[in-house]
Amino acid sequence: MTQPHIIIAGGGIGGMAMALTLHQIGLRCTVLEAVPELKPLGVGINLQPNAVRELFDLGIGAEALDRVGLPALEWALVGQNGNDIHAEPRGLKAGYHWPQYAVHRGDLQMLLYREVVARLGADAVRTGARVTGYEITAEGVVAQIRSAEGEERLSGTLLIAADGLHSAIRAQMHPDQPPIQWGGAILWRGVTRAKP
Repeated sequence: MTQPHIIIAGGGIGGMAMALTLHQIGLRCTVLEAVPELKPLGVGINLQPNAVRELFDLGIGAEALDRVGLPALEWALVGQNGNDIHAEPRGLKAGYHWPQYAVHRGDLQMLLYREVVARLGADAVRTGARVTGYEITAEGVVAQIRSAEGEERLSGTLLIAADGLHSAIRAQMHPDQPPIQWGGAILWRGVTRAKP
């Protein structure tokens, strides 16, 4: 029997974490990322304790997370004059077994990418390879890919859609569903090492 080969469409946080998980359980995978070069883009995000637990289970510990973020010890609402309005503990201080982190999305993605390359090899991630669709076959699945070299196909046992908001796989699976739209909400926040 041939060893399963999993294709992951998308090299963001979800795609890279999935690649590490599959590798950890002994499955071969290839990550196909549409952009030609991964760059640390994005905004600040919070990694809740359960997400940090998953990263720890993948061998990405506090030392690595400390390089890309800050442990979140407290959530605080502070008035414009610096007066405390409300505060709640976070992570370990809130009684969880794992910390909570405030990280830049792009820095976390690059950390995961470096781990994938170190553990799976450089050929495990193909950039500039946009998955445009798929076909189900008797052997598994064939991903349709568009790259600078043209159109190609990659066969695999399974295709995982981690290709983001405008997922070609989602669109093919659910053709009657409208595209996901931005809801208009904007969040402003900040991170500090000390109380303001």
